[in-house]
Parts: sequence; structure tokens; C-alpha cells
Amino acid sequence: MSSTSETTNPQMDAVQAAPAPMVSGIIIILNGETYIEEAIQSVLAQTLTDWELILVDDGSTDGATAIARKYAEDYPGKIIYTEHPGHQNCGMSASRNAGLRLARGKYISFLDADDIWLPERLSHHVEILEAHPDV
Repeated sequence: MSSTSETTNPQMDAVQAAPAPMVSGIIIILNGETYIEEAIQSVLAQTLTDWELILVDDGSTDGATAIARKYAEDYPGKIIYTEHPGHQNCGMSASRNAGLRLARGKYISFLDADDIWLPERLSHHVEILEAHPDV
């Protein structure tokens, strides 16, 4: 289940047909097997539920790939898994850009694979951004 701007992905076709979410979260994964599940769970626990999560695998060689793919499979249309062609390691900038190309949200938020969001993070941020569109 990989998608890049050069390939076709049925999962992405279904996602593109759905209404755009308020927030696109992007997690870059490189050998994050130890923490990635906790990071994803922290997104699933958000009180604001109008989000999509894009998991960009930057060539992981540990179990992080299987974990990320399983979440994308379990949450179709909500969690999207993508990787670089040939499962290459292309670096943080290329991986963030790959996530940005897939993002459909009004707002973008990055989360490191070894970090978590508190449950009300997105709702607080969106509330402030909506109240102050000039920022």
C-alpha cells in the first residue's frame, strides 16, 4: 500500500473522494517501532475528530512499517500509509513534502513518531486558528 505522486493507490482514491478534513496530521517514520503505536493512538484519542493522519515511511527497516500499514488498514479513509518508491530512505524534508502532497486538511500539523499529542491538542489549536484567521 504505497502511494507517491507517481503511483496509483486505491486507498488514496477513496480518501480523495471523501470531504476534506479540518486537519491533516503527518507523521514521518524511520525505524520508530518502539514509539509509533503510541503516537498514532494519541491522534486517535483527539477530542476533535475531523482529521486525517498521513504516515510517511522513510525507509524503515524495523517493525514500524507493519505497524503503520496495519493502522492504515484498520482505519481506511482516516489513516493513510505512504512510502517512497522502492521503500527508500529519502530524508526528513522529502518525507514531509510527500505527506504535504497527500494532505487535504485546512490545517497541517506534524507529529514526530516518538511523540504524542494530548487529547485536546487539535481542538485547542483549531479553535485559536479559527478565531484568528489573520495568523
